[in-house]
Amino acid sequence: MIPMTKLLSGSAALALMALLACGGGGGGSSAPTTATSLAYTDPTTGTYLLKKNVALSSATHLVLDLVGPASTTGTGVTATFSADATRAAWANVAAGDPANTFVQNGTAFSLGASPQILKGKVSGGALQVTAAQKGIANPASLNAPLLRVALDLRASQPPGAVSLGADSAKCQMIDGTGAIVVPITVTVGTLAAQ
Repeated sequence: MIPMTKLLSGSAALALMALLACGGGGGGSSAPTTATSLAYTDPTTGTYLLKKNVALSSATHLVLDLVGPASTTGTGVTATFSADATRAAWANVAAGDPANTFVQNGTAFSLGASPQILKGKVSGGALQVTAAQKGIANPASLNAPLLRVALDLRASQPPGAVSLGADSAKCQMIDGTGAIVVPITVTVGTLAAQ
C-alpha cells in the first residue's frame, strides 16, 4: 500500500506541472480586443505639420491643429485630409459647433465678421477644409494653428494602426502677397486605435 503522503505529494506535483504547462499561475493580462482611444504621435519634421491639440482632445475625440512655418506669412489655407472611414470618423471640433461644420479657425487668421471664409466638407474618409482672412492687408504669421479638425474613434474597433494622410496636390495657401502657393506639403503623424 502507498502511504498517503506520497500520494498527495505526487498529486500536487502533477497539478503543478499541469498548471505550468498551461502558462503558469495566472495574473497575466491579455491584450484588449476593442480599442478605447485614439493615440496620435506628432510629426517631428516638415514645414506644415498636423499636431495634436492636447487641451481639446479626449480619449476618443482627437483634435488636430494644422501649423505652418515661422518664416512665412499668409492669409489663408486649404487642405484635404483622408482617414480610414471604417475606423475613425471626421467630426466637429467642439460639441457646440453647428452640425457638420468639421473645421474651426485656429489662432493665426482673423476671419472678421460674417460671412467668414471657413468651410469643411466630408465625403467618405476625405475631409476638405478652408480657413482664410478677407483681403491681404494684414497677413498673419503661419507659425500658429491655422485651422482645427477632429476625428472620433468608431465603436467596436480592434487595436491597431489607423491610416491618416494629407493630399499634397490639394493642399495650398495664400501667401502674404496674395499669391496662391500650390502645393504645400502637410506632414501628418501616426494614428492608432488603442
